[in-house]
Amino acid sequence: MKTNFLICIYLLGIGYLNRNIILPKLSPDTIVDTYHGHQIEDSYRKIENLDDPEVKKWLEAQENYTRNELNKISKRGYLIDKQRDFDARNVISVSDLYITKEDDYFYIKSNVKDGNAKLFYKKGIKGQETLLFDVELFRPNGEYIINYSKPSWDGSKVVIGLTKNDEEISELFVIDVHSKKISQPITKNSWPSAIGGIQWLPDNSGFTYVHLPITDNKSNKFLLNTKSVLHLFNDDPKHTIELLSKNNNPKLKILKEDFPVVSILDNTDQYIFGEIRGASPYADTYYSQDKFKNLFWKSLFTKDEKIKKFRVVHDSIIYLTANNASNFEIRKTSILNPDFKNPITIVKELPESVIKDFVLTSKGLFFSTTTNGVVADLYRKDHNGLTKIKLPKVFGSINLSAKSKEHDDLWITTKGWMNGATRYRFDHNSNLLIEENITPKADFPEFNDLIVEELLVKSHDGEDIPLSLVYKKGIKKDGSNPVMLRGYGSYGFSMFPYFSPSILTWVLEGGIFATPHVRGGGEKGENWHLGGYKTTKPNTWKDLISCTEYLIYKKYSSANKTVIWSASAGGILIGRALTERPDLFAVAIIESGSMNMIRSEIQPNGANNIKEFGTVKIKEEFEALLEMDAYHHIKNGVSYPATLITTGLNDPRVVAWDPAKFAVKLQAANSSQNPILFSVDMKGGHGFDTSKANAYKKRADVLSFALWQTGHPEYQPKE
Repeated sequence: MKTNFLICIYLLGIGYLNRNIILPKLSPDTIVDTYHGHQIEDSYRKIENLDDPEVKKWLEAQENYTRNELNKISKRGYLIDKQRDFDARNVISVSDLYITKEDDYFYIKSNVKDGNAKLFYKKGIKGQETLLFDVELFRPNGEYIINYSKPSWDGSKVVIGLTKNDEEISELFVIDVHSKKISQPITKNSWPSAIGGIQWLPDNSGFTYVHLPITDNKSNKFLLNTKSVLHLFNDDPKHTIELLSKNNNPKLKILKEDFPVVSILDNTDQYIFGEIRGASPYADTYYSQDKFKNLFWKSLFTKDEKIKKFRVVHDSIIYLTANNASNFEIRKTSILNPDFKNPITIVKELPESVIKDFVLTSKGLFFSTTTNGVVADLYRKDHNGLTKIKLPKVFGSINLSAKSKEHDDLWITTKGWMNGATRYRFDHNSNLLIEENITPKADFPEFNDLIVEELLVKSHDGEDIPLSLVYKKGIKKDGSNPVMLRGYGSYGFSMFPYFSPSILTWVLEGGIFATPHVRGGGEKGENWHLGGYKTTKPNTWKDLISCTEYLIYKKYSSANKTVIWSASAGGILIGRALTERPDLFAVAIIESGSMNMIRSEIQPNGANNIKEFGTVKIKEEFEALLEMDAYHHIKNGVSYPATLITTGLNDPRVVAWDPAKFAVKLQAANSSQNPILFSVDMKGGHGFDTSKANAYKKRADVLSFALWQTGHPEYQPKE
C-alpha cells in the first residue's frame, strides 16, 4: 500500500536561525511503504529523482551554501597547502607496479608538481626508465586520469584504463611497448579497477574483461547482466567473444546482479577459471580446460567453501580458506577430483593471528598474518617445515608479491601508522629483507614525537575491540583533546595501519586520531566479519559507541570534542552511531555514505549488496536493514551533532540521492544550533579516481570542519 502526501516546508534547522540562513524550499513527496506488515513513511522519496528540476535546484543550493560556509573557515587554505607540501616531499609517487617474469617493470608515476599520473616502463629495478603514456598529451582537457594498467605476460603490450571526472568506468586502450603506438578504444564499457580486472591470454594474443552493457549509473540497468568477454587482437574492436554470462551459461544460474569474471592465474597453467563474484569475499568458482571459443565450465567450489584466494600447482589448487577456520588455513586439493571435506592442510589455523595472504615461489610458500589487524608477521613453509621470518621492525601490515611459482623473487610491501609504504626484496640466502623502493622515501620529521597506542576495549557484549590511537607525546588526559575516530566495518574489509600525513595534520593540530576496528571488518578473522553482518550489524556501530565511551571515561577526550568519520558502507557505522547516541559526539562526517538501507537494493549497485546486508524480501533481513537504516532513525526535535555529509552526482557505488535524503531529513529534524552541511560534487563520483586538487579540497573540508566544531581557535569562521 502506498499513500502520497505533499508537504511544503523550509529546509532549515534551528541552528541556522540565529545566522539568518534560509535554505531553499522543497516539496517532498511522502510515501508509505508496507514491508511484512510494517508501515514505513518516507517523507523525501522525491529526491530519488535526481533529474527533477526542483531537486536539482536544491542540490545546487546545498552545495553553494556548504561551500560558502566551509570557505569561511580560517586556516582551511593552510590544510590544502600542507597537503601539497607533504606530497612535494615525496616528489614522485608510484602505484600499480607490475613485474613480469622477464623482469619488466610497469608502473604509474605521479609528479607532485603537476599532479599528472603517467605510465612508465623499465627493464629491471636498475633499468632506464621509459615514458609509455601521458594522459595530458592524449586527453589534454584535464578531465581524465589513468585508473588501471596491466601488462601482457611477455611485457610487449599493456592495457590502460582512462576514466573521466571520478566516474570510474574506463575506456580501455592497448599500448605497444616498443613502438609506443596506442590503439583505438577497445571498449568504453568496462570497470577493471573494481570488477575483474584484465586477464591476458597465455600467448598474449588478447585479453578478457568484464563488459558492462549499460554504463549510465543513473539507469536501473546499470551493473546488471555484466559478462566476461574476450578481445582478440586483429579483430574488430567491437567484436568480442562471450565467455561467461547469465545469458551464455544458463545452467550456472547466474543472477542478473552477479559479476562473472574469467581468471587466468598464470600463463603456464592448463586451467581457466570462472568466478561468479559480487559484494562478498567469496565466489562460486568453475574451471575449464577447453579452448576459449568453446568453454565448458565445471564446478570447482562454491562460496560456502569460504575460499579467499587460490593458486594452481600442476593439477591441484592451494587455497586460503575460512571454512571451519575463522582465522583461515592454507589447504590443498585436486582440481579434477576436488575433496574439500578431506583436503591436505598445509598451514593450520593460528590461534591468535589471522592468515592474510600467501604466495608461491620456487623457494617455498610464504604467507603473512595479522594480529588484531595491527601487527603483521611473515612466514615460510617449505620442505624444512614452518619458519617465522625475522623482521627488521614491527610492521602494521604486509602485502606479498612474487613473479611466479617457478621464480624465487619475493617482495613485501609494509605499512604502519607512522611509516609509509616501504618495499623490500627477500634475500633467500641471508633470510633478510633488503629495502628496494622504486622512488626515494620522503622524510616527515614533524611526526617524530607522535606515539602509537594499541588498546583493547570492551564492547556492549563483552567483546574485545582493538582500538588504535596516534597522538602527540605528553598529551594530558584531562578530557580536553579532540579525538577523531575513523572506522568502517563492512565486507570483511580491515582497517590496517596506514600512514597519511594529511590525516595526521589533525594530530599536529592537537588532536588524537583513533581507529576502532569494529565488527563487520576482518581484523580478527571471518567471525569478526560475521559479527557485523546482516542481522548482527548493530555490533558495528555499538563497537564504535563503546570505543568512544572508553576514550571519554579515560579522559582522552570528552563528548564535546569527539568526531566520527567514515565513507560509503561506513555510512551505516556513522549514521547509526549518530542517531543512536547523538549526545556522545560533537561532529559526524559521512562521505558518500549508505544511509537509507531499506532502499539500498533498488540502487544500481544495490542488488549485489544483498550478499552483505540482506534483502527487504526476507522478513528477518528487512528488519535488520531497517535497524541499520540511519535515515529512518532520525527523530524530530533531537539535538544532533554538527554534521558534514558529502556525495558526488556521478557516484557509481552509492547513488547520490541516498546521502541526500539523510541530509535533508537531518536538517529538518535537528533542534540544536549545530550546522548540518551537505556538499554535492556536481561532477564527482565516489572519490577513488579524483584529481589531486580535488582530493586536497575534500580532505581540507573534513579536517577544517572537525577542527571548527571541536573549538580549535584558529579554525573559526571569518564572517
